[in-house]
Amino acid sequence: MVNYIIIIVLGIILLILIILNHSIQSSITTTTTNVVSEASCNKTRFGCCPDGVNSKVNFNGTNCPKIKTHDTNQIGGCNGTRYGCCPDNRTPKMNPPGTNCILH
Repeated sequence: MVNYIIIIVLGIILLILIILNHSIQSSITTTTTNVVSEASCNKTRFGCCPDGVNSKVNFNGTNCPKIKTHDTNQIGGCNGTRYGCCPDNRTPKMNPPGTNCILH
C-alpha cells in the first residue's frame, strides 16, 4: 500500500513539473533585432561609390565602377562613343584615359 502512495505522489510531482515546464517555455519569447550594418566605405574620407561597396579615392570618385542604368542601352550620347563618357556622364572621352575631361 505504501508503494502505491509513493507512486501516486511521484506521479503528481511529475505532472506538476511538466505543467510548470510548459508554462515557463511558453512565456519565454525570443526577439530578433535587425542589425543594419553600415558599409565600411562610409567611414572613409570621400565616402562610398554609388555601388555602396567601394570607397572613393577622391571627391569625384574616379575609381568607382560604372553602374549600368537604363540609359546605357540608348543609342547616341557619349555612351555610344568609342571611349565612353567623362565622369560628368555628358562629355564623350577623346581617348581611353579621358584627358579631355574636365575635373570639378
